[in-house]
Amino acid sequence: MIKKKNKTHLEKFKHFSHWVKIKIILIITAFMLGMSNAMYDEDKMINRNQNYTEQEQKKD
Repeated sequence: MIKKKNKTHLEKFKHFSHWVKIKIILIITAFMLGMSNAMYDEDKMINRNQNYTEQEQKKD
């Protein structure tokens, strides 16, 4: 019968460090997506106002 060895301290640390690494990458990715979405909305708002201003000036 094969005895199953318990995980060594190093293997547990590797598992924990991998879990922490994944969570940090997930948080950074969410932050980057949020920032890019905010920048896109801001640019869209600025461009929309410029277009309306240009159209109004053309009508006059």
